[in-house]
Amino acid sequence: MGKYFKYAIGEILLVVIGILIALQINNWNEHKKERTLEQEYYCLLLEELEEDQQQVLNLKILAEERINSANKAILEIQKEKPDATVFGENWLLSLRLATRTFKPNNATYSDIKSSGNINIIKDRAILKAISKYFKNVHGYSETIMSNAQLGINRVDNISNLLETGIYQANVASRYANDIFTQEIRDQLVKDLPKYINETIKPELYSAILTTGTNNRRRLELLLLIEDEVNTMLELLQQKCESSD
Repeated sequence: MGKYFKYAIGEILLVVIGILIALQINNWNEHKKERTLEQEYYCLLLEELEEDQQQVLNLKILAEERINSANKAILEIQKEKPDATVFGENWLLSLRLATRTFKPNNATYSDIKSSGNINIIKDRAILKAISKYFKNVHGYSETIMSNAQLGINRVDNISNLLETGIYQANVASRYANDIFTQEIRDQLVKDLPKYINETIKPELYSAILTTGTNNRRRLELLLLIEDEVNTMLELLQQKCESSD
């Protein structure tokens, strides 16, 4: 009986050890899966940041084009007899795609939160940095949109657009065929003033100065967004490339 009990206890110990080893292996596998997923998340976030970086670059180019157009319009309205077509063309260009603002890619971050995998990210500093990034760039983007709306409102509040050069610019544009028929264009050339009227000149002067200021401020905000993007890129590049 003694031998039997020793044998039974030995069998039990072997089973327990086997279970513990199996649990340890399972835990190790789960840990490895989590670390692999964490690494994938870092790399996906990095890819989206690289897209954000390109988006900011494109928006900066557009902002600089708007600034140049606003400057040309300002120089024209400052003349004793501003040409309506020249002013109108540049004013329109200074407002082009005014409602386009920066929209960060947040697909991966949203997936991390909605899937319940937030605890997969072990580096809490990274999570804090990502959260701060989205908060900051959202604030900058909202400011861009608010400023853009000011410029749009200035156009909407002008009582007589015939005097602003906007229609003159449309008639002269290469897209004129898509806007007006030839008959309408011919009559508009006769009806629309060639020069900006002195009575509306101060209003247009003020409006284009507002547009120029807003465009300059937009570029400054985009540079702030670019700094945020570059900071996050540096952090995530280290994490994505890490093999720890």
